[in-house]
Amino acid sequence: MTSRRSAPSVDAARADLFARLALALLGGALLVTSYMTALLSGQVDPVTDPVSDYAFHGAGGPLFVVAVLLLLLSGLVIRAGMNGARMPRHRAISVLFGLWYAGLLICVVFPGDQLVTDQTLSGHLHRLGGAMLFTCLPLACWILARSLLPDPRWAGVAAWIRRFAVTVLSCATMFGVAQLVPWLPKGLLERVALGAELALLVALALAVRRAAR
Repeated sequence: MTSRRSAPSVDAARADLFARLALALLGGALLVTSYMTALLSGQVDPVTDPVSDYAFHGAGGPLFVVAVLLLLLSGLVIRAGMNGARMPRHRAISVLFGLWYAGLLICVVFPGDQLVTDQTLSGHLHRLGGAMLFTCLPLACWILARSLLPDPRWAGVAAWIRRFAVTVLSCATMFGVAQLVPWLPKGLLERVALGAELALLVALALAVRRAAR
C-alpha cells in the first residue's frame, strides 16, 4: 500500500523539479539574448535585422547557439514535466513538439542569408526551420489546451495556454507577412513572436508546477 501511494508523489516532485529547471533555462535564454542584443547593438538593428544576423558578428555566433540550445533544453524539460504531471498525451502533440525541436536545430546548424539578395540552400533551410519554430509549438499547445479544457481542474490553465498559443500564431503570421512587405519591421516582428513563444513556454512550465502541487 505504501509503494502505491508514494508513486504519484514521486512523479509530482519530479514534475515540479522539471518545471523549475525549465523556468531557469528560459531565464538563461532571455539573459543571453539580452546580452547579445546589447553587445551587438551597433552591428544588428533589432527593428530591421533578423535575430539570426547576430551569428555573423564575432561573439554573436556562439551566443546565438547558446540561446537556442537553452530554449531547446527548456522545451525538452517541459515535456518531461508534462509527462510527470500526467497531462493528457496525444500523438499530434508529441509530433509537433518533435518538429519544434527539429526547427530549432535547423536554425542553429544552417545559417540564414546575410543579405536579402542571397538565396542559398542554407538560407532556405534556415527559413524552413524558422517556420517550424513559429508554428509547431503553438499548434501543439492549442491541441493540448483542447484536451485539457473539458476537465474542470484544468479549465483555467487550458484557457491561458490557448490564449498564448493564439498570440504566438498571430505574431508569427505578422512576421510571415513582413517577408512579403518590405516596409514592415521584420526584425521587431520576429522578436515579438519569439517573446510570445517564450511566454508560452513559461505558461506551460507554470501549468506543470500547478499540476505537480
